[in-house]
Amino acid sequence: MSASAQSGAALMVVLMLLVIITLLGLASMRGAIMQERMAANTVARSRAFQVAEAGLRQAEIVVRDGNVTFPSSGCAAGRCAMPMPDAEPAWAEAGFWEDGGQFQEGTPVGSGSAVLTPRFVIEDFGTSVNGGGASDCIDVSKPCITTAEQSVYRITAYAATPNGGEVVVQSMYRR
Repeated sequence: MSASAQSGAALMVVLMLLVIITLLGLASMRGAIMQERMAANTVARSRAFQVAEAGLRQAEIVVRDGNVTFPSSGCAAGRCAMPMPDAEPAWAEAGFWEDGGQFQEGTPVGSGSAVLTPRFVIEDFGTSVNGGGASDCIDVSKPCITTAEQSVYRITAYAATPNGGEVVVQSMYRR
């Protein structure tokens, strides 16, 4: 083979290697961008969780310090009537947390452009039997039997970040 015939083959081999290296570079960049997105979503979810927990504590203070009254049915201003035993909770309905009349907003958390406001509802769960110890309810997702001393509430708090991180946390509170 002559030298002029080989120079064209070398060019093709080098171009193929260049294409392969470019594809490998693009694949690694795609992986790095995906990891960056996952990290940002993890931070957003963590922030929403912290704000939802703050809302939960704020609602517990409302229950502890105030005389909580409930509507006869449904939810209004962050207070929900005792749910029916097999009914879906009101806060689980689509769009519940967007309708401002049903939930109560807590104190905003954060500063500047990073301010998030927790939202919460307090549900009447009747009263506990004997008023002591752990829950007298077998299934805490359903109301307790109304017979005696301490009031039981289910508090549900919600927080969302602008980029879509949403968290819902709950606690049972006895007073």
